[in-house]
Amino acid sequence: MYKIGVWGQFGDGGKIADGQAVRTTIITNELRRRYGNSAVKTVNTNAWRKQPLRFLISSISLLKKSEVFIIAPADNGFKVFVPILDFFNRLFKRRIIYVVIGGFLPELLKEKPKYIKMVNRFSGLFVQTENIKKDLEEIGIKNISILSNPKRLNTIREEEVCLIESEKIKVCVFSRIYADKGVEDAIEAVNIANSSLGGQYIKLDLYGLVPEFYKDRLKGLIEQNAGIVSYNGIIDYDKTVEILKDYFVMLFPTYYHGEGFPGNVIDAYNSALPMIATDWLYNSDVVLNGKTGLLVPIKAPKELAEAILKLYNNRELQLYFAKNSLREAAKYNPDVILESFYKSIES
Repeated sequence: MYKIGVWGQFGDGGKIADGQAVRTTIITNELRRRYGNSAVKTVNTNAWRKQPLRFLISSISLLKKSEVFIIAPADNGFKVFVPILDFFNRLFKRRIIYVVIGGFLPELLKEKPKYIKMVNRFSGLFVQTENIKKDLEEIGIKNISILSNPKRLNTIREEEVCLIESEKIKVCVFSRIYADKGVEDAIEAVNIANSSLGGQYIKLDLYGLVPEFYKDRLKGLIEQNAGIVSYNGIIDYDKTVEILKDYFVMLFPTYYHGEGFPGNVIDAYNSALPMIATDWLYNSDVVLNGKTGLLVPIKAPKELAEAILKLYNNRELQLYFAKNSLREAAKYNPDVILESFYKSIES
């Protein structure tokens, strides 16, 4: 028997950039720090379609051999495999702890209430924000706790946070790179802001995983916006501060349907980097409007441009947000955040 089995997405063996894989990997690494490598075994749900039968057998085997079985599916994995695991667990009777990825679950359970009874059989649910917890409790889900986004980073030092006076600034997007994450709105907003300033004063750098279906579209956008927009690849999830600390603001104009607690918020906070994000789903739980950044409507490049210009023209406000962001970073230390999670495992 293993003490803990973790069933979730760990990436494809390359750099881990997907938010689901980053969250699952970080939590698993922290479990190994506490309980030892030999006590924690995993099954990677990435690319399960290539060998579905082998994957299913590995999943059921891990469930059978684990005292505590931690699952971390996104919406598709939840619908396809979690009912199967629940079925076999009626035989094995293991403690299943569900680490919820993103903010998709309340809406899914409203649409498909048949899953509510199954979810309530789990020993515990860990969600990323208080409002996700509230929305789940309103539809009858029990035994919910908070597990936000723990991350061990080389946090910027307070004395490094200073007023940015340069006329030319760099802003960034740090997420998956495609339309639903607001990438095209960010590009349009930077162009609007530059037009207002009368020159190419603001440059946009994009970081993150580019889905195959979006690569040609992104290439075209970069060619159309040469000198303004560039794609800079993927940053290792534990080395983000070293890159992000040199930016003026992070843009996050997402309207992605499963947004919960975006991990890029923690990267921004540890980098003393203000955020301009959309007021979408649970973003307002973690991007504190008027304190660590600004919230704007979704699909509104003009309002996004106005927010960029607000900070561009008021550098003291940008510095105020930067300092507050750094203070928020301390709340997400893994040693603090994971304590209730460990208690649930050990109870």
